[in-house]
Amino acid sequence: MNTNYSAAQLMHFAEQGLLDKAEMAHMLPPASKANFLRGCEDVEKALTQACADHGDHCLASGCAMRGESCLNAILNAGPEYNKACGRVWVALFSNPANRVTA
Repeated sequence: MNTNYSAAQLMHFAEQGLLDKAEMAHMLPPASKANFLRGCEDVEKALTQACADHGDHCLASGCAMRGESCLNAILNAGPEYNKACGRVWVALFSNPANRVTA
């Protein structure tokens, strides 16, 4: 990620789903990064649960990922996954104390 963008531009990119989880995590200090990754984990588990609730299972016997995150559910969410993690990231990154300085 080109870090020549302003904080406002980066937050806009995150809200649009244009940044991936690794890029966003890289711009946060350790404590904020841990909070961000936990927030994305919550998003991943919610996507997995929604997939299971709709009966859209990868296996004929049902969802094998109870309580875990399913990569297929995340991939099926497409850009909405990045947007959801972006919302978590923006909430942190909007505070200048939660930014890694170059």
